[in-house]
Amino acid sequence: MTSWREFDPALTEVLTKLPDGARLVISGDGGIVQFARSGEELTVEVGNESSDDQPRLSQRGWTLVDSWSGLWRRSFPQPANSEAASTVVAETTHALRGVFGWIGLDGYSYSSWREVSKRFLGLFPKTEEKPLTWPTLGLAQAREDGPIDH
Repeated sequence: MTSWREFDPALTEVLTKLPDGARLVISGDGGIVQFARSGEELTVEVGNESSDDQPRLSQRGWTLVDSWSGLWRRSFPQPANSEAASTVVAETTHALRGVFGWIGLDGYSYSSWREVSKRFLGLFPKTEEKPLTWPTLGLAQAREDGPIDH
């Protein structure tokens, strides 16, 4: 089991290392959080299948992007150091704990990959997903057929 005390600095470290084109998705019964790095921007999405949290999230800069699934989005500059990443983690965990009510991380797992674009036969664009692992995150790595325990 990973506690918030262990998770926050581990996530901070991962976000400073997340490569361009990479995604990190953490999900469980209480909802989902996704981090997507694109160039100099880090986009964070949080969701819990409810759009009832609007005042508490919109006041902190989150935008509702899908009311049906209760998906909220916020963009940050790509954190280049742990101080900047700590700000992203603090805002994200506020949404997860303070707004959505995530108590702990039991039953949560992660998946992570980097999208790499190539050209097939030099002509046709092809995007591949290269898996990424983050063992220091302290969560089980998810697979299509269920989580992988570390």
